Amino acid sequence: MKALDRVDRGLLLDLYGSLLTDRQREIWHLYYLEDWSLAEISEFKGISRAAVYDVLERTERVLADYEVRLGLLAAWQSRRQVLAELVAAVAALPPDTPGLSRIRPLVRRLAEEEGLSDV
Repeated sequence: MKALDRVDRGLLLDLYGSLLTDRQREIWHLYYLEDWSLAEISEFKGISRAAVYDVLERTERVLADYEVRLGLLAAWQSRRQVLAELVAAVAALPPDTPGLSRIRPLVRRLAEEEGLSDV
């Protein structure tokens, strides 16, 4: 699996967070989504910075393994790409295309549901 950026880490937490332990989920959330430092988390949780780091590393491996096995993030990203292409194709159709007035709102609705708000 490729290196994860902050957005992917947030998405993985959304997709697989319920499969993590409460501790893993909380530490992951504080570090990647709330931007807390290792020192801040260690003080808050009453554990060492090394322990926080170990939890983050282990959690990243667990999330990556879930993604490899289940592929929910890859599937979501693929759907968004196809939908973005569909939006562009519909936008390029001549205004007098038969059925366009029925197609455009459906595509817009799907795009909004997938978070493509710039449709």
